[in-house]
Amino acid sequence: MHELGGHTSILNPLFYLGSLAIGVGAGLLGDKWNLGFLEETEKQVESHLTEHLDLLPEHDNKSRAIVEQMRTDEINHAHMAHDAGAAELPQVVKATMKMTSKIMTSLTYKI
Repeated sequence: MHELGGHTSILNPLFYLGSLAIGVGAGLLGDKWNLGFLEETEKQVESHLTEHLDLLPEHDNKSRAIVEQMRTDEINHAHMAHDAGAAELPQVVKATMKMTSKIMTSLTYKI
């Protein structure tokens, strides 16, 4: 990021604390739900990274390679969670996760 003149969000500490709280809550529900939350998170991050790839210039090979590797890692993490026994989350939970992610990314872009 620094090489490209960017910086991390000042909201990162808040996001980390929120993620920790959600992770603890999911963990208290049991392994299959915790893994289900992990699988869905990875799928949504993969989708977000795909959107970024679509916006990157074709000639920016360095950034594309980094984002493509991140995307591959997210796909693999989702498969591992699924294979370990992840429960399928209810649609309302998936939609809430997606909406929360949109709010977080919107705030990050503005601040």
